[in-house]
Amino acid sequence: MAVPADAAHVLGAGCDVGPTVARLVGMIDPAFLAEAGWDAVTRVLSLPSEHPQLGWRMCQTQGCGNQVYGHDRTCGMCRTSMASPEDHQGGGAVEGVVPLQPGRLCQVEACGRARRNRRYCRAHDERWRDQRRTDPGFDERRWRRIEPAIEGAGQVSLHGIPALVVAEVLYGLQQRTRDGALTGTARLRQIAWELRREQPVSLAGSDLNGRGDQHKVLRCFVRHVQRAFRTPETERVKDVWDLAVFGLPGRLTFTQISQAWLREAAKRWAADDLPRRRGKNAAGPAHHYLTSLASLSESLRATRTDHGNDPAVLGRGDIDAFLQRMAFLAAEGQLSTDARTRRCREVRQLLVRFRALGLTRAGGPAAGLGDDFALVTSDIPQKPEDPEPNRDLPAEILRQLCDHLPALEHSISCREIRVAVELIMDTGRRPDEICALPWDCLEYDEDRLPVLVYDNHKNARIGRRLPIAQATADLISEQKDHVRTRFPDTMLAELKLLPAAYANPHGRRAITENQLGARHRAWIDSLPSLLRTDGTEYDKARIVPYAYRHSYAQRHADAGVPIDVLGSLLNHVSLNTTKGYYRVGGARRREAVDRVATMQFDRHGNRIWRQAQQLLDSERARRAIGEVAVPFGICAEPSNVKAGGQSCPFRFRCAGCDHFRTDVSYLPDLQAYLDDLLRNRERVLAASDIDDWARAEAMPSDDEIGRIRRLIARITTGLDELTATEREHLEQAVTVVRRHRAVMLGMPRIRQALPDLRPERTA
Repeated sequence: MAVPADAAHVLGAGCDVGPTVARLVGMIDPAFLAEAGWDAVTRVLSLPSEHPQLGWRMCQTQGCGNQVYGHDRTCGMCRTSMASPEDHQGGGAVEGVVPLQPGRLCQVEACGRARRNRRYCRAHDERWRDQRRTDPGFDERRWRRIEPAIEGAGQVSLHGIPALVVAEVLYGLQQRTRDGALTGTARLRQIAWELRREQPVSLAGSDLNGRGDQHKVLRCFVRHVQRAFRTPETERVKDVWDLAVFGLPGRLTFTQISQAWLREAAKRWAADDLPRRRGKNAAGPAHHYLTSLASLSESLRATRTDHGNDPAVLGRGDIDAFLQRMAFLAAEGQLSTDARTRRCREVRQLLVRFRALGLTRAGGPAAGLGDDFALVTSDIPQKPEDPEPNRDLPAEILRQLCDHLPALEHSISCREIRVAVELIMDTGRRPDEICALPWDCLEYDEDRLPVLVYDNHKNARIGRRLPIAQATADLISEQKDHVRTRFPDTMLAELKLLPAAYANPHGRRAITENQLGARHRAWIDSLPSLLRTDGTEYDKARIVPYAYRHSYAQRHADAGVPIDVLGSLLNHVSLNTTKGYYRVGGARRREAVDRVATMQFDRHGNRIWRQAQQLLDSERARRAIGEVAVPFGICAEPSNVKAGGQSCPFRFRCAGCDHFRTDVSYLPDLQAYLDDLLRNRERVLAASDIDDWARAEAMPSDDEIGRIRRLIARITTGLDELTATEREHLEQAVTVVRRHRAVMLGMPRIRQALPDLRPERTA
């Protein structure tokens, strides 16, 4: 069929094409072709030198417009002072027709140069001789027909290439350019030369296995062309899915599942599951589930004579064989305990989902699958307990890293990577959240204090607001000025705070988490040995971008920030997640307990220990497992401890119980409790509408009031016996203990001063 009128701008009028070519040329934007200087008649691209993605460098000799390569500033002709009109065109714009007599033109069909006394122009004559010398079966007539004209500066000729391939190259170049990738004229000429030599039916049929830069560009063209004709419906029948069709990055592979029915069931499950996912790694769970399903497939293939190809004959015995195989692999060290648990759990969920989707009904891919081919709750191995949080970096290591930050910018990478690392250190955000920050991410609250506005993509929580230090705000302001200077013409709403260095002419594309991770690892590996306080070397493998988030959480926990406030700062939905980000500072709390333990009293006001050092280890153990907090002290009554402080057999009469003790850190609570008792007594005495027995029950006893008064007096006396230095140290210890108590109980607080990683920094 002839090229439609609205597509003649690609291949010219009168060219016979098939429906595939017609459909593809309809996707090529005429504005892009005009931008790239496409001539549909001669099939030559005349790329403008100033184009941000397709441009080229021009010879700086006055009056010369030839293209230069590498680090040269002038072309080879200017350097050798060759001024022949044929050799040095002075602008390089080679016209398709030269006003000479037809008999004097080069015999290459696309060329319009003078041939003088030769059959071809000088350039084509040299090419002709090279072809004859290297190719014994050289077809000169065919060569004349497909050989392009001599390309001028910035020109790429697609003459002599099949129409479909020309359309594919132009479409691939259009999409690659829209993605912001650079494509040089030298690479395009290499691609055109190889396509003319191979004469493939389509780009997919060309040599895509080469390692040259032109082959990378060619593979990029092929990907864009293939995606142009793909839809979710056509992709679902394949064994390898291009997730770009579903709006996601990467690929999804089903080839590791050998049974046809199980593979088809997995595809239908994936088609149902993918639209439910969100975030940058939305396909991640699908990859995990397919890996688990591949383990089931491998077990069926290895243990059954029919290799598990008939779902109707599968039963409980096959599930037992799968569970035994997982146990064996874990015992042999080929599978971690956590991976074993996860695979069993995911296979169970998949089989449940298969049935919910109706895949086991008649006509479904898993038709006839028995109900006993399923995992139950008791089949799932117990998940190992998560280790104690310990992913934060010691303060001395963080200080050393901060001292080496300039090397990250000037020796390893660029400014944007350095700023990204610094922002993760300061704010504790996830690496992907920092990478995706928009240009306008800094605001101020009603108190004129700086706030970082970011998106929590992991939990689909958009527009989160994080209080930050002024030094961090100054860093962001400097970066905003730098970006605006670099991209003055881009709309602010489209700018990124950390724009990528390559394939990003307008600053709309941010650095990626993978780029950040790779450059960060190169920086860490280049550093000298990092030493702990005791002089031992720190393992650099533990220093990853996400460790800065754990360090942020640990710094705030050590500063006494309550767990509910810390959870809000980390933007966690559940406080259980927050607990996994920090650990109680053992040394600091141990020192505080040591000091407070020397000022402990029983219910009678007797000092329990004056020299507590001998019992400190057991005291710490009891704090961990053998006691529970009560309003103004500690309870060690076993049944109440077991119930978490909610089941006192003595109706919470702490002041009269031998299981109760208190210390100096509870002095404010004792005083508040005494005031409450006195207020209640006055209120009951003043009441006139209750019976005598009710009054007696509600009346705080004089014995309890007296006991609390004696406890307060005894603690106060003990404090008076201390020296000024001892009292100052004890007050600091009390502050630490009470802060930890606030963290554990989740006491609310107003916005606190945030600990700065580098307080000496001014910007």
